[in-house]
Amino acid sequence: MNVKTLKNKIINGDSLKELKKIPDETFDLIFADPPYNLQLKKELSRPDRSKVDAVNDKWDQFESFKSYDEFTFEWLKECKRILKKDGTIWAIGSYHNIFRVGTTIQNHFGSIFRIWYHSCCFKKIR
Repeated sequence: MNVKTLKNKIINGDSLKELKKIPDETFDLIFADPPYNLQLKKELSRPDRSKVDAVNDKWDQFESFKSYDEFTFEWLKECKRILKKDGTIWAIGSYHNIFRVGTTIQNHFGSIFRIWYHSCCFKKIR
């Protein structure tokens, strides 16, 4: 994949397959919003009593925490490869995934990663 063809472009596809096409050390910054592994088993409601929908899309379905952790390791490994040596990756998530993402980062990748836990949407859930 030519680096110039990536500028201002959205790539729609399997993230692991698409990341592998990108040359090493291409980006200064990667902003990642990975699957939250949000597969709710029980019904949740907001303060206004509206229902919180689980994510039922195939891209956010994992057989187990182990399979989610393996997926997380693979996409982070590819992100590190395409990140320039002095680059940074920002990963956001909810309480459903961010601690698993953070553990993978700490165990395998070190300090080039920044984590943003975004709680604004979830603290209002009962």
